[in-house]
Amino acid sequence: MPVSRKKPSTGDGSADATDGPAPSTAAPAAATDQHPESLQGMLEEIQKKLAEARSRADGNLALLQRVAADYENFKKFAERERAESVLRERAALLADYIDSRENLERALGAGERELSPDSKLLKGLQMTLELMRSTLERAGVLPIEALGRQFDPSLHEAVYFVQDPSKPEYSITEELRRGYTLNGKVLRTSKVCVVTRPAAENKDGPECPKDDLEE
Repeated sequence: MPVSRKKPSTGDGSADATDGPAPSTAAPAAATDQHPESLQGMLEEIQKKLAEARSRADGNLALLQRVAADYENFKKFAERERAESVLRERAALLADYIDSRENLERALGAGERELSPDSKLLKGLQMTLELMRSTLERAGVLPIEALGRQFDPSLHEAVYFVQDPSKPEYSITEELRRGYTLNGKVLRTSKVCVVTRPAAENKDGPECPKDDLEE
């Protein structure tokens, strides 16, 4: 059998120095080779890149805010255009309705001269006319006051002029076509006859036509 050979002990219980390499106590060279100047340069480079990233982020945020603001403005513009379009269509429809009501009003005036007050046809026309009036009122349509008022070019359209010393200057002496407003806005102007200036010496001036109602 082979005989195991053991190295003699040194007597202090420690292994012989030749049993293995001694542990190294030297620090890694890479940890001590970094100079303060190179670390400062790396820090400045990192700060520079961070500033560039922040600048790009601020630019992207500003662009996004502008796009969002433009989108909101476009939405408001589209809503306003849609509302105005609906209002225009509604105004056109109500204007036709007013024409129909006025035609019925004229027919009723002719019927009152030819039919008896107890006529069922006459009463039916009166009820229909009142129903149309209340319908227009519910829709926000109201007649413009003209007769006896001062001429207002935003509400009235002067068709004829007359000199009348008994009436104030620029007052309305005849209403040729009734005007209407829709929710406070002019739907149709009144066509009127206006007193231009009192002139007692001129008594043969033009008179406003009584029956020339313009459509």
